[in-house]
Amino acid sequence: MQSVCFITPNSDTFTNPTLSTMFHYFKDNGITVHLFGPQQMPQCPDNLDNVKCYDCTFKMSFKNPKYWCKQYKAYSIVGEVIKSNNIKNVYAVDPLGLIIGGRVKKYLCKDVKLCYLSFEIFFKEELSGYYLTLKNKEIKYSKLIDSLLVQDDVRKDLLFAENGFTLSDNKVALIPVSPEPIEVKEAVDIHERFGIDKSMKLAVYSGSLGKWCGTDAIIEAFDKGYWPAEYHLVFHTRRPLNEGDAYYNDIMRLANNPEIPFTLHAHPFEAFEDLAAFLKGFDLALALYYPNFDNPYYGKNMQEIGLSSGKFSMYMMLGLPTIVTACKTYNELIKKYKFGAVIEEVKELKDVMNKAYSKEVAERMYKSVLVPHLTEIDKTLCLKN
Repeated sequence: MQSVCFITPNSDTFTNPTLSTMFHYFKDNGITVHLFGPQQMPQCPDNLDNVKCYDCTFKMSFKNPKYWCKQYKAYSIVGEVIKSNNIKNVYAVDPLGLIIGGRVKKYLCKDVKLCYLSFEIFFKEELSGYYLTLKNKEIKYSKLIDSLLVQDDVRKDLLFAENGFTLSDNKVALIPVSPEPIEVKEAVDIHERFGIDKSMKLAVYSGSLGKWCGTDAIIEAFDKGYWPAEYHLVFHTRRPLNEGDAYYNDIMRLANNPEIPFTLHAHPFEAFEDLAAFLKGFDLALALYYPNFDNPYYGKNMQEIGLSSGKFSMYMMLGLPTIVTACKTYNELIKKYKFGAVIEEVKELKDVMNKAYSKEVAERMYKSVLVPHLTEIDKTLCLKN
């Protein structure tokens, strides 16, 4: 049986739609995946019995003697598995994964083909200290890659310019972070579930809390009158807010005021299908991204998030018109697909949310732009090279 190797520094592998799609594709083609990285949360789902997980924690540097034994052991296990299973293709996730995969190719298994799976792009002008060293090593090992996965043309151009890639187009797969299509048999009745007046239209925010993902902007919209009175917002988070948490006071102030059309729903959905049925019950969604320089994930990487937003892709898959913040990719897509609206400032919300949008257009954009292109995995990502 054919096998491949994945190396990741991340613990959320099985919540990444692209990686899940690849694992299922490999399973359907009788290919075993050997996954090296930290303990995964959530764990590998039962239906991916072709994925074998190895708990390995890698460091960027070998300078600290405290980690020498663990590091050498981890790299030795990777090398042994590659050689014993005659693995030809190594898939390295994000900058640290590429550094690890590059070392494996350079020092342990010179004949493997190395594919870089890029979901986060760091920019040298934004970096210092640890992250600047990480970036320099990423650029160094970029010279060893045989193929690349990135989400869209804008992110591809940024990564090529930043890392000095010279790959030909047939070695680059453009695959959005996007779920495979699923059928939602019955949407949740949001009005009934939360006791919202039937006359109100329904908007949803679902995700994390932070300036980068629009929490400040949403609070500002309610406080300054930018929120349209016709819409009730359900603010969904995956975990409960506790007193002392950032945004606790502001969010609870909105949620506890009966005059404000705002409901807090802190609930972790155990199954993707349950989340989809919940989201399907809304009229409109928000996917807001605000770059800042608190860390390299939130700078230019966030500014040009484009088709690396799994949230946006899921909304489109569900036919849920979406309000997004401006970036080059969304600015171009909105010209062809009126999937919702693109805003520059939060004060535009009242105007754009009161316009009519088509769920069918959102679904059409998903089918035309966002469905994962599985043929690209074979054609570009090493398997048949």
